[in-house]
Amino acid sequence: MRAFIAALIPEEVKLEIKRYIMDMKPHWEGVKWEGYEKLHLTLKFLGEVEEAKIEEIKIALMESVRAYSPFRTAISRFGGFPSLKNPRVLFIGLSENYELLRFQHEIEERLEPIGFKKEARTFVSHVTIGRVKGRARSKGSFPIPRNTSFSITEIALIRSVLHPEGSRYTPISVFRLTAY
Repeated sequence: MRAFIAALIPEEVKLEIKRYIMDMKPHWEGVKWEGYEKLHLTLKFLGEVEEAKIEEIKIALMESVRAYSPFRTAISRFGGFPSLKNPRVLFIGLSENYELLRFQHEIEERLEPIGFKKEARTFVSHVTIGRVKGRARSKGSFPIPRNTSFSITEIALIRSVLHPEGSRYTPISVFRLTAY
């Protein structure tokens, strides 16, 4: 099965991002926008995972979340990968949070012995809002996202099933950040 690990975004923040996406649509061509139900912060993309490894991943996540309190962050900017001039992905950037970065690094460390390579790219805390098919074009200036602060309280192991109309996500397990 195809899977990834994500920090779940609170519903009220997902609604704020959904409003922002609606404001952005008239300013861009060639973008497939993400639906409200798919908004999340990816911490680690796992790819194809053998069913037998799911329990090991759950145990690694359970052990990790015990040591962390909820992460405080905020919507900080709008961006694109690899750049806004030639994007493949459009995103909402989140403010830096040292504990979140440490947690993401710990996930990388805990999953390597299970058979998941560490990500070579530097982790950028973001929520994907659109994917570019071909070449995207922006039409003039576009709105800046509202600086909305929030807490991340849940981490999930999520199954991703590819369909012609786009992927569908289903949580396999959800873990609460509870340390204080």
